[in-house]
Amino acid sequence: MGVCMVCPFKVCRRGRADQSNGGFLPVKPDVPLRTVSVSVPTPAPTNRPSVVRISPDLALAAASRLVSQANSDIEAAARRLVATAPSHGIDLSLIWATLETQGAKKRVRQACLAVPGAGRTAMLFISEPAPGGDPGGPRQALAERAAVLEAACEHLGKERSGRVQIAQALPEPGEEWFVEALVSAGFINVGHLAYLRRPAGPTPQVPSGPLPEGITLRRVSELPKTRVDATLVQAMERSYVDTLDCPELCGLRATKDILASHRETGNYDPMLWWVVYRDAEPHGCAFFSAVPDAKSSELVYLGLSPQVRGMGLGKRLLAMGLEEMRARHASWPMTLAVDRRNTVALRLYESFGFASFGERIAFVKPVRELAR
Repeated sequence: MGVCMVCPFKVCRRGRADQSNGGFLPVKPDVPLRTVSVSVPTPAPTNRPSVVRISPDLALAAASRLVSQANSDIEAAARRLVATAPSHGIDLSLIWATLETQGAKKRVRQACLAVPGAGRTAMLFISEPAPGGDPGGPRQALAERAAVLEAACEHLGKERSGRVQIAQALPEPGEEWFVEALVSAGFINVGHLAYLRRPAGPTPQVPSGPLPEGITLRRVSELPKTRVDATLVQAMERSYVDTLDCPELCGLRATKDILASHRETGNYDPMLWWVVYRDAEPHGCAFFSAVPDAKSSELVYLGLSPQVRGMGLGKRLLAMGLEEMRARHASWPMTLAVDRRNTVALRLYESFGFASFGERIAFVKPVRELAR
C-alpha cells in the first residue's frame, strides 16, 4: 500500500525539497505511469546545447535560476540558498547549466541541480521558466533543460555509480515544462502520487479481536539484530508482488537500497516498524516515522503480500501506527504518499480521515547504465 519511491524530498519523504534546503528551491516532492497522461514534448533541436558544470564563481547565478521564480526578490533567495546549502547537505558543485555571454558577464540560461540521497538515489531540480520568458523561446528552453538533465545523469552514472543508481524527479502535474524536459531526457514515468494528510485526533475504531489464524505481528525492535535486514527485505519483496504502487519501479532498484531510504525518512525507530508473519514467514510490513522538523509523523511504507491481503491487516496496522504516534506526539498530523492507481489503499486511508493536499508525477532514470 505504501509507495516504494524513496527520494529525500517526499512531502513526507517524497517531497520535502522546500524544507530540506531552507525553503528556496521550488517545491518538487520519497515518488510516471500507464494511466497518467504525459504529453509528447515539442521536438527539441537536434544539436545538443553546450552544457558546463558550474564553477564556484557562477554558483550564485545558477542559484538564481534554481530558486522559485515567483520570489519577490530572486537574488536574495539565491543568496540564502548558497549560504544554507552546506547545512542541508546540498553540494552546489553538482549543478550543470547552459550559459550565454553578455559582454564580460556570463548568464545562466537553464540549470539542473543533483542532490544525492539515501538508498543510492539522487533528486534532480531544474530551472523554472524565467519571469520574462525563457531565452531562445520554449523549444530552445526544452532542449537546454533536457541537456542539463542528461549531463547531470551522465556524471552521476560515470563518476558516482557506487553512490547513485537512480536519478529521480517529482514535478507537479501542471509543470509541463518540467515533464517535457524529463521525457525528452529519457526519464521513465512511474506513478502519479497523491499526498495525503490526517490531522491529529482519535483513531477510528477497528476490530481488536484475535488475528487471523497463522498471522502474527512483531515490532522490528523485537527481532534478532542479525536478522533484521534480511527479514525486512523479504517482507518488502513479497509485498511488491502485484503491487498497485508504482509497479514500474519493480526491478529498477535493489530492495536493500529502498530499505536504506525508508530508514532515512524522519527518525528511524524500530519500535514504530512492524513485520507481518504468516506461518512464521515475513509477508508484509508497516513503517512509521516521526519527522520533528515538520512536527508531523509519516507512514513511510505499508505493504502486504497477496497471501495476507484481504484480512483487514492493513487497517489494523494503520490504526496501530496512528495510536502509537498519537501517544508520542498528540498534536502532530500524519502524512503519506500513494499511487493514485491504488484505489484499495486510497479507500483505506480516506476511511481513517486522510485527505489530499498535493500531487506529483514521479519520474526515474537508471544512471548505472551510463557508467558502462
